[in-house]
Amino acid sequence: MKLSKRLQAIANLIIKYKQGEILADIGTDHAYLPCYLVLEDIIEKAYACDIASGPISASIETIQQNQLEKYIIPLLGSGMNPIIDKNVDMISICGMGGKLTVDILDEHIDYIKNHRLILQSNIGLEILREYLFQHHIQIIDEDIVKDANHIYEILVCEKTRKRLKYDELDIYFGPCLRQKKNELFYEKWKRQLEIQNNILLSLDEQHPKYKEVQHMMEMIEGELNEGKTHY
Repeated sequence: MKLSKRLQAIANLIIKYKQGEILADIGTDHAYLPCYLVLEDIIEKAYACDIASGPISASIETIQQNQLEKYIIPLLGSGMNPIIDKNVDMISICGMGGKLTVDILDEHIDYIKNHRLILQSNIGLEILREYLFQHHIQIIDEDIVKDANHIYEILVCEKTRKRLKYDELDIYFGPCLRQKKNELFYEKWKRQLEIQNNILLSLDEQHPKYKEVQHMMEMIEGELNEGKTHY
């Protein structure tokens, strides 16, 4: 089974940081990720969850095509509600916005204390990271991947009792991605710098967002220039 570059990068992190044998994939869409992981003998069982009946129907079709009815169970429901009474080791929440991902986590914050989390938000990563840090959820690793001209960031996390140290730069750029600073990191933030610059040029200096955009540009420039010394 061939996955998109985005899903393959998510699968690779699940393989690398595997915990247990059962995955719950929240917002599963077509259930490609859980099907791939079972077919590759990475996990033994999965729950493919989605809030809408359309994606669940698509998931059932994928499961049946791959003859995985005994191993992957489709569940209709919002967020983690379908799995709170299930035995699950890992939870993936991918392809949503950062705010929605936070809402899903926050609804059952006590449930995830023993689970490894694999999170991939399309937008609002700073909202997601800030929530994780504030709730003592440690980012173990991060990856960045380009798929169909979009750049995605993937986080591997788990609850910790340690006091986490973080700052604004960690929230925006990612504590692990800041250390790695690969070519995609530079590509993403150079593009963002251009976007922020265009926004700034369109604003009057008295506009309430002017200083906010200016600060964002300064952070990006600082991060890109700091990386040049050891890249």
